[in-house]
Amino acid sequence: MSSVQVPSPAGPRGIGGWLILPILGFIGTALWTLWNLLQGLSEASGLVAILTATSGPLVDLRVPMILSVIAGVLVIASACYCLFLVYRRDPAITKFATAHYLLLVAAGFADLWLDQVIQRVASTPADPSAIKEAARGVAIAAIWIPYFRFSKRVKNTFTNTDAPVPVAAE
Repeated sequence: MSSVQVPSPAGPRGIGGWLILPILGFIGTALWTLWNLLQGLSEASGLVAILTATSGPLVDLRVPMILSVIAGVLVIASACYCLFLVYRRDPAITKFATAHYLLLVAAGFADLWLDQVIQRVASTPADPSAIKEAARGVAIAAIWIPYFRFSKRVKNTFTNTDAPVPVAAE
């Protein structure tokens, strides 16, 4: 006895298909960003020196460093909130996921700015991971913002809650 999925006239519905990838992305983004923040916070003496400096090159690092930390915290919070909205099947996910992906882009560029200031202050080479992460944020936003805006599965799962559910035939 095998079950065959009968396609719904309204299109796919439910947590499945391509929707699994952004859900995994929300989880991975929250964990990866938390890991990166904890790595940065492990250098507490350097952070304190930057925050308490009144003159010299460390002062130049203050604003980009604070912006980078705030952006990281917001990325973690927005990824977790997106997961909560998906779990609740809340229609707000379509707009909030867009905000999350735009925040991810902004955080990538904040980190890139911090890296450039570190290069200038400490005369160090560019961190290739900063450039890669900024580009990754742009690519992720370019893929998943349209998906959350135009996908039939997203509309049927979160917006059209009265759409017919696909039935399995026996």
